[in-house]
Amino acid sequence: MKLHDTLIARGRMLLQAGCVVSWEHITLLRRRYPKLVIRVGEPILDDVVEFEDDSHEREVARTVTRTVVKCMANVRERFSARASLREMNVSALQASVANVIEYLNANRPAAALLDACLDSESYVSEHPGNVFYLCMLLGSAVRDYVAAERDRQTMARNLKPNFAASLTPLGLGAMFTDLGMLPLQDLYKVERPINEEEWTAVRKHPVTGVEMLPDDFSALGKMVVRTHHENYDGTGYPEGLAGDKLHVFTRIVRIADAYDAATAKHVYKEAKSPARVLWEMTYGPYHRFYDPVLMTVFARLIQPFPIGAKLRLADGRYCVVTRYNRRKPFLPTVVIAFDKDGNRLPNENLQGPFDLEQRGDLRVRTFAGEDVSFIYRTTSIESAPPRPAVFASMFQAAFP
Repeated sequence: MKLHDTLIARGRMLLQAGCVVSWEHITLLRRRYPKLVIRVGEPILDDVVEFEDDSHEREVARTVTRTVVKCMANVRERFSARASLREMNVSALQASVANVIEYLNANRPAAALLDACLDSESYVSEHPGNVFYLCMLLGSAVRDYVAAERDRQTMARNLKPNFAASLTPLGLGAMFTDLGMLPLQDLYKVERPINEEEWTAVRKHPVTGVEMLPDDFSALGKMVVRTHHENYDGTGYPEGLAGDKLHVFTRIVRIADAYDAATAKHVYKEAKSPARVLWEMTYGPYHRFYDPVLMTVFARLIQPFPIGAKLRLADGRYCVVTRYNRRKPFLPTVVIAFDKDGNRLPNENLQGPFDLEQRGDLRVRTFAGEDVSFIYRTTSIESAPPRPAVFASMFQAAFP
């Protein structure tokens, strides 16, 4: 059987999501870490149901994020040693980004499957890796849109196609979005509301990050760093830019950054489930903050329910996810395998596999103890809660 989620205890990764484990492994882990939540696929279904293999997607994500995390760890070390970041080798960074893009083009994943950030100590290094990966996937999926928007927004019309569709500046900017948070990284550990002085510094971190970059760093990359917290409706910071005034790269990184931050449950107490965040960004109270074209594509890349996830239906029975639905991620392919009491149904009474979107008579009610009935509300909420005048926590500065 495979793990649903990466196992993390005391800020240390024990096993990665997708690893094959035995009952002996689980028994030992529970004995050593009694509070550890371990979710696995249903081993008793392995012989009768075919589950989609998503190991390729997970390995691609790890390869890409590890490359960026290693780079950012070096940046963090330079900062800790008070070495100038302006002396970074920009050519080497650009080569690294180009190599990762080439790797992604050759090993294109069908879905974005990320491991969770370990804790607040590693978040400054790991978060950029996840943001970079999500940006590259989304950018690659909408290359024509990127090229058309860059051509529309530039003063020099008729850009060369290869230049207009290049994602290298986006990748460089995505890596360094939170560079300006390095001087403020201790704020991730505080449990009190941040004060006015800290709030001002957090709000300024996009500008601070640009000031820390080398002079010969990509101008577009610097723009991404400076504007990555600007919202599509003009409610973001630091300048409150909106809509068409935002570069297409800004709109891409805004989505990737917000999603990864909002689901960082090992960093923020207020973090939410992937299903909740994806719904809030697509249809919920925060949909106005994101480019609707890009958000539609992004929602199809993210899978809110992992393979093997056990979903409770409205009638009390349980179904198990066997395959992702790339067109409608909230309605995956499932098999009904457990009764209302959680008892395994006999093989002859199993129902499916079938796509939930084809069964209007069946609705998912809960997943992992959370009421997820909101996934059926697909009409965008018209108004969003007002942005707070002062951030009460680091989470509010990151999401929405």
